[in-house]
Amino acid sequence: MAVYLHSSVSHTASGISYGTKSSGRALSFIDKPNVTLTVNGQSGIGFYAMDQIAVDSSESRLFTSLTTVLEELISLSGLDANELKHTALLLGSTSLDIGTLQPSANKSLGLPQIDRLSHYLQQRFALSPMHLVFNTACTASINAVIYAKKLIDLTGFKHVIVIGCEFYNQLTMAGFHSLDLLSNEKLLAFHQQRQGLILGEGIGALLLSEQKPERKPHYRILEGDSSCDTSSLTMTAEDGSHIKQVMAQAVKKSALQPSDINLVKVHGTATYNNDIAEFNGLISYFSCPPPILALKPFIGHTLGACGAIEMALMDSLLNADVMPVPDYVTVNTQDNMLPFVAPTSAISDFQYILLNHCGFGGNNAALVLETQH
Repeated sequence: MAVYLHSSVSHTASGISYGTKSSGRALSFIDKPNVTLTVNGQSGIGFYAMDQIAVDSSESRLFTSLTTVLEELISLSGLDANELKHTALLLGSTSLDIGTLQPSANKSLGLPQIDRLSHYLQQRFALSPMHLVFNTACTASINAVIYAKKLIDLTGFKHVIVIGCEFYNQLTMAGFHSLDLLSNEKLLAFHQQRQGLILGEGIGALLLSEQKPERKPHYRILEGDSSCDTSSLTMTAEDGSHIKQVMAQAVKKSALQPSDINLVKVHGTATYNNDIAEFNGLISYFSCPPPILALKPFIGHTLGACGAIEMALMDSLLNADVMPVPDYVTVNTQDNMLPFVAPTSAISDFQYILLNHCGFGGNNAALVLETQH
């Protein structure tokens, strides 16, 4: 069965997108963080905050922004109340609502209710009782997309909403800072001089549907694959063998060959080990790697939300005649580890796009999109 990306909305440091429309202004792809924070006593730590709202970890900010994005997606989709009642909801996130938790004298350990956000949205918008949470590190929301397609293929669901969300919280910031994984300057994905990642927050909302959208161009969702690399407790094998395996399965299930892939939307976190592993996987799988698109230099690493967010941003680029390419790519080009897409190209010109996501703990996922005109 054909499954399509019918509608999408995102809210990130790049702005607010409503499918191929924006909230009063075009998305702004700037390759540097838009705020600085103090973390573990160190000031000047860069962070990609959601545009137009102040940074805090309050419940009101979290629930208001989530509600607004899903309201916009539903409005854009045209689904009526009866259709919503039969629409499943899948939510992918790493930290969920952990930033809103308050210390309690009655508990030695505070634990979030894992389905609190999905249950709230299901109740707020009168969706199907079928709501699930994916918490597989950085692959959470792309795994939700893969599972959503299976729900439409194999069950009676005609529509599935996928939400990827990540919100500023001190625990995540302090954790990555203590691991010495944060860059002091820029996020230089697939660059020899990369210094580490920069965290970001955001929301991506997707409506997957068996109904072909009227707008053109649009994406048809082909097949994906997801698997856990057991070579390490914390990361995937640096030789890229497991990433290669997952990419190969996604392309094979899509009835394609490696040579059919025109563009790779890379995970590209700019950490030393992650970029090396993904680089080795791409070099090993493709005899000549296609151009790559890296979005984290513009929105930061949004962890479990990045799958849905980056797909929504790609959707918003379908009617654009330029591509976001970081400034560093054109400076000292010999330091680029892979060929980046040309800024003068249009994403709608690429028929088959491979999306890569690599998670903490070795969970890797890949998905193939087909651009249809």
